[in-house]
Amino acid sequence: MATMRKNGNRLPLHYRVIGSVTGMSYTTLFTIWMTLAAGFAVIYALLATFAPSEAPAALLDLSPLDQLGNAVYFSIITATSTGYGDIVPLGFSKTLASIQSISSLFIFAVLVGKLVSQQQEIAVKQMHRLTYEDVLHNTREGFFIIRKDFDHTIGKVERREPLTMDDWEDLATAYKQGQNLFLEIPEFYSPEDDALYTVDEQREQLLMEAVQRTLHRINHMIDSFSIAEINWTAHPESVRELKELLKVAGHVLPRWHEYSPYQKRESFDVMLRLRERAINRLDQALPR
Repeated sequence: MATMRKNGNRLPLHYRVIGSVTGMSYTTLFTIWMTLAAGFAVIYALLATFAPSEAPAALLDLSPLDQLGNAVYFSIITATSTGYGDIVPLGFSKTLASIQSISSLFIFAVLVGKLVSQQQEIAVKQMHRLTYEDVLHNTREGFFIIRKDFDHTIGKVERREPLTMDDWEDLATAYKQGQNLFLEIPEFYSPEDDALYTVDEQREQLLMEAVQRTLHRINHMIDSFSIAEINWTAHPESVRELKELLKVAGHVLPRWHEYSPYQKRESFDVMLRLRERAINRLDQALPR
């Protein structure tokens, strides 16, 4: 048996044939179906002329034009398996009608299957897009929420109100949430050509603004600590989570820049500078 190689395995010839047929376009499949119908119609007409005993009965004793017209009619109802019974195949035409019916139904089934598969694929892509857009919205909302936590801390510092242990724990939680939000960003992109969803330019810009504002707010908060002479590095859990947040941002931002199809270099440079500034302020504040 003839075979072919696919993904390192040897597969039978019928897999190759089925694969080639299912890979055809709608136009090609319909053309093949029509060609089969026309070809068999010609064969039926020729049988009626040169081998009457092997031809469909109703094609006999007709003018050539009527004979061809009836042959086309018989071929089409055979291809569609309608079978009205007004034209009955005899002799060898029975075998031809069986072959035509099987081959035409196979082509028709492939055509219908491709149509159904395409609709399913469209539905899956739409659901995937809606899901990712919802996750993207939640990610932006998440950055907004942790900025509100930073604003609360900044407000207390600027009003010279003492920060409680709950405040420091809230900060640590906000930093941890920020880590998770950064890790979600690459999921909106894919380096693969067949990616189901890639964030559009407008939504990407909104996400960039959310990240820039968050990093800027972290720097503002560190500046507020310094102005108020608050020893914010004396709270190890908060410092640890902040360091991890900045570390995660350092891993994510270059990947984000690589995956983004819009290549807004200036926006990424701003985010990287804000991250570096926060790291430098953290290093300066930590005891040597």
